[in-house]
Amino acid sequence: MKEIEKYVKKIIIDLPEDEKKELKEEIYGHLQEHVRELLIKGHSEDEAIHMAIESFGNQSKLNWEFKRSLFPFYKIVRFIWSVTCVTACLSVVSYSAMEYYYPQFDNSLPLYSVVMGFLVIAVITGFAEGIYEALSSHFKSTWLLNPWIFFLLPTLIIAGIQTRFLFLHPEQYQNGFWLELYAIPLGALSYIISRQLFTTLFVSKKKTKRSMVK
Repeated sequence: MKEIEKYVKKIIIDLPEDEKKELKEEIYGHLQEHVRELLIKGHSEDEAIHMAIESFGNQSKLNWEFKRSLFPFYKIVRFIWSVTCVTACLSVVSYSAMEYYYPQFDNSLPLYSVVMGFLVIAVITGFAEGIYEALSSHFKSTWLLNPWIFFLLPTLIIAGIQTRFLFLHPEQYQNGFWLELYAIPLGALSYIISRQLFTTLFVSKKKTKRSMVK
């Protein structure tokens, strides 16, 4: 029953290692039992597996429920963490560029600029996360809902389009101004890295008891 194994694997992805084995056995056993019941009722094996998975629920939702039981306020804390990391990354890049291209000036990053940058990033990424959650709640996990593809691919397309302007009008992007063309892709890359890093550091290693989601 490879389809069931794939389904269960998506449910327990990124959960603490000490929880995965027990949870995998519990869910897999429950699904196998349901499949046997459906087979007795006269359904084919493929039909039984499909019906059992459908009755158990969306794997993305179940994964989130387990994460929430292990780490309360998971998404809110992850979002703040990720936005903070992106703000820090872009601030460092901006300051480094100023120091490189204009070393004769007393370069600095005013606090209000950092705060405004944080708010702008929070609005943009919050909008993207909202769309991502809406799609995740209505569709099964697909390649499009892979976070790396969902958050990064559109910005890479934008970067490709903007690169054309750099080649057509290089005089407009001298002395570090070319970095502005890649601010969004760089922000998206740092966002998805920090998003995954949060899960790795604070969720996958967190050891707490969990309750089975029915």
